[in-house]
Amino acid sequence: MKQWFKMGVILAFLSISVPMLAHAEGEEPTADKEIFITNFQSTKSSLVGSAPTSNLYFSVLDYWDVDKVTLNLDYNVSQLTKNEASSITISMNGTKFYSFRPTEATQETQERQSLSLEIPKDLLEKGENKLKVEGVIVTKETQDVCSVTQSAADWLHIFNGSNVGVSYTKQPISNAIQSFNTYFGGMDSAVQKKVVILVPDKANEVELQSAVYALSGYTKKNEADETAIPISPFSDSASKDLPYTIMVAEYKNLPAEYQSKIDAEKVKKDAVIQLFKTENKAVLVVTSNDPKALIKAGRFVANDELMSQISSDQKVVTTTTETASQPLKINDELPLTKTGDEVGGTGHQEKKYFMSLPANRSIAENSEVNLAFRYAKNLDFDRSLVTVSINDIPIGSKKLNKEYADSDTVSFKMPADLSVVGNYTVTVSFDLEMKSVPCVADSSQTPWAYIAPESTLLINTQDRTDLLFQNYPFPFLQDGSYNQIGIVLPDKMDQNYYQSLTNIINLLGKYAEDNTGIVKFFPTTATKADLKNYNLILMGSPKDNPVIKSLNKELYFQYDKAGNGFVSNEKLSIETDYGKQIGTGQLIHSPYNEGAGALVVTGATSEAVYLASKEMASQASLSRHAGDGFVIDKDKNSYNYRFKKSEDVGKKKTFVEKIQKNSTLTIYLLTVALVGISVIVGLFLAFRKNRKMKGDHDEK
Repeated sequence: MKQWFKMGVILAFLSISVPMLAHAEGEEPTADKEIFITNFQSTKSSLVGSAPTSNLYFSVLDYWDVDKVTLNLDYNVSQLTKNEASSITISMNGTKFYSFRPTEATQETQERQSLSLEIPKDLLEKGENKLKVEGVIVTKETQDVCSVTQSAADWLHIFNGSNVGVSYTKQPISNAIQSFNTYFGGMDSAVQKKVVILVPDKANEVELQSAVYALSGYTKKNEADETAIPISPFSDSASKDLPYTIMVAEYKNLPAEYQSKIDAEKVKKDAVIQLFKTENKAVLVVTSNDPKALIKAGRFVANDELMSQISSDQKVVTTTTETASQPLKINDELPLTKTGDEVGGTGHQEKKYFMSLPANRSIAENSEVNLAFRYAKNLDFDRSLVTVSINDIPIGSKKLNKEYADSDTVSFKMPADLSVVGNYTVTVSFDLEMKSVPCVADSSQTPWAYIAPESTLLINTQDRTDLLFQNYPFPFLQDGSYNQIGIVLPDKMDQNYYQSLTNIINLLGKYAEDNTGIVKFFPTTATKADLKNYNLILMGSPKDNPVIKSLNKELYFQYDKAGNGFVSNEKLSIETDYGKQIGTGQLIHSPYNEGAGALVVTGATSEAVYLASKEMASQASLSRHAGDGFVIDKDKNSYNYRFKKSEDVGKKKTFVEKIQKNSTLTIYLLTVALVGISVIVGLFLAFRKNRKMKGDHDEK
């Protein structure tokens, strides 16, 4: 449960900010100094109201020595704004530090206004920081200074590109594995492309499996959706000098410089995780001569809690070492807030909570929000109320009551037709209306409300078993764990194929909540029996992956007889040369097991496969595909299609279950049964009557 809540917080951070490496205005990074930029949330609409606010959350990592923090704000206000009566105030972690009057918008300035401001370093905290921009926008002339009016003309707009830039230097990495784990998993390391996982050029299935487990542990910590942590071969020249490297290989396949530094006796039956550090580079070697031990070591690296506890430069992992992370609980009570949250001010005030579900589940009936709260007693209780919304859809409201102001509660059931999947937002809104009172400067009159830590979500979930890209990564993950994944790669892996594998595994890893599931690699010579019990990921072309060639008739987009390119189908006419250049992603039922699925990422060339894999590399790119098949070309034109009429993938249904699901079949069978019974009864009565008549005749 703690992991689920933690994941919700991480995803909340992702939905509010987009981190990137960039240059802060007026400042260039040096050899030692680096700059990390966090953008404001993409603003598609203006903040409306007489007191609009916008929040930005950004992080300061433990190993950063912060030199300077700069706010770059691009904004605009209503053209009706009264400059002398309006103001914008900026606060950091609850402390106000700067106020200014917005320039009244004119024909020349209405496009954009800019502010660059240094944020006091003493207001920063290690970890998450909250920057708040709040305004008082006045657009009406009034002689009544106590009057608070609100109209659609009162607005403040913060443009995309507004950001906070943190200029910092990194503290030196120590010789401890826990230190390497922190730096390798730091949000800046992936964004700045300073990390890589290396495997031998002709990596075997065990080496790839261990590397994928290790990668998964770090991808879910990578907060940049568009940035991937690469898997590359030893020979990749672009990866040789990166500052943070994980090297996964059987001992016999390690480069000689590392073999000589690791005791061969230790890796006969066990695995060794060893950190090697030079002045400008840190390499974590994961190796063993025992396949089971090497896989165990990969799982160990994927467990952040274990890795963060190792203060030495070496860890020996045996086949019996406990490596499993805590499993995800999916039906339970979630705290809405850990410490309680307060809102204050007249009018509409709200607090948002960002949560998440496993990718293969949705909220089911009988889920509810249980709110514990209190509020001021000087409200106009005829007009004050609390409202709870899920993804901005209200699910219930309650009028505030002075009698319960010190301790109030309310529960709202989530409607059955409320479709909630993946990330979602719970909003608690208060309308705190005041009675007409003389204008006084007593701050104690300010209305407030407090959301108590006892507030919870009672969540029941259900499986989403439609084999569609909109439900991906189903069926490859179940309840946050890898779900019996079998991967078949091309016989010869080039850089495009390694990048394709990187894209697919990085996105799957972002969804994975623990390190207990199965990912197994198979050679292209694998038999039907080998692949029967797995949800398959097949990558390559018919010429370098025989498994794809054998499944050509099962594909929605099929190859010509020579395997040179795709041919037309009922959805798309494909010109011959065009068919040689495009890549496709296809979700089909596994031909070896009707209870499993298969993702086929394929094209006639490795470049085409890489094009298709990029559509599976991030949540943003995947969200463009809702069917079960897509086509992408080199000009980035993509086409989505839905082929299957029946998408469910799961256990094989019994005859009774099929009848229960198909009402038409049920009616038909009942009708046949009734007709059959009627015929039998009729024949019985006729036979009985005939026998009776015959008996009477004999007596005569």
